[in-house]
Amino acid sequence: MKRILAIGLALLTTACADNKSMVVDYGATNTKEMQQIDPAVSFRALEQAPLCCDSLNQLNYQQINQPGKFDFNITQKNAAFNFSTGKSFVQGFTLPQANGTVKISISAPIVSSVFVPTVLILDEQYKPMQVYGEETIKYDSGSLLNVDRFFGKIELPAMFADGRQAKYLLVLTTEEAMKGTTKLAEPYAPAETLGRTDIVSRIHLDQPLPHTAVGVFRLAFDYLPNSHTSAQKMVEKTDSENSRQKAEALLVEQSVTAQAVSEAALSSSIQPETEAMFIELINQAVKNGESGKALRFVDEAELAGSNKARDALFEAMKKYQK
Repeated sequence: MKRILAIGLALLTTACADNKSMVVDYGATNTKEMQQIDPAVSFRALEQAPLCCDSLNQLNYQQINQPGKFDFNITQKNAAFNFSTGKSFVQGFTLPQANGTVKISISAPIVSSVFVPTVLILDEQYKPMQVYGEETIKYDSGSLLNVDRFFGKIELPAMFADGRQAKYLLVLTTEEAMKGTTKLAEPYAPAETLGRTDIVSRIHLDQPLPHTAVGVFRLAFDYLPNSHTSAQKMVEKTDSENSRQKAEALLVEQSVTAQAVSEAALSSSIQPETEAMFIELINQAVKNGESGKALRFVDEAELAGSNKARDALFEAMKKYQK
């Protein structure tokens, strides 16, 4: 029998008090705390771990019940399953009921090592539908908003071309991925600015970072929750016109609230000191004649919630490009 674990997942906010914690943005203020287990130790643990089961319907699945960003940690305590791509620790999720497409992004931070994720989508019968691996989830170099990471975007339609619907999501890694390493790209801002002094020596020494069997990852879900069923039941219980109007008003309110929650998952207000830092970097880049870098800083600032960065760019151009 399958076991579905329903958990209340709280929406994580990304507003931070300093740039370093904003850069990490993985539920931790210090990147060194995230990938503490030596890869060799994790590989031995995986090798010795007994297989949990011989069928995907016997795995545990955690219910995703609202849009937002959620952080998880695959450890030696996770179930081990023998996939066609090799044995792997795995974490399962039950996808939310949604009106239309479910947009999902997955990211795994690179610190001293990295858990390189693969995503497997299953239907209601636990049959594989789609796999998202190295062609979708790729290395993404660090920026002012993110540490170096593996990152990918997935869109699940309400119904696939063969008539099936996506019901479950598995996060695992592959034998090939665990054998690999990743060389970090040179950042376009100083390591101290990015909050990445923990890896600057590896960048200069050109030391690739190993992949591992365990580690942290983030899933971000963006979708419109399906409130039709509950709203319809509420309407059926009302007899008077006044009650029906209240039900319809509540239905509209639910729809607006769902959209607001979805939008909140993708945005956050910027801290004044962070915005000031961006403006300073934009000014310096324009002054140095690095227009491309200045534009990247503007994009990063606006993504963080700034509404002053673009004006700052125009002012800097008028000041330094006469």
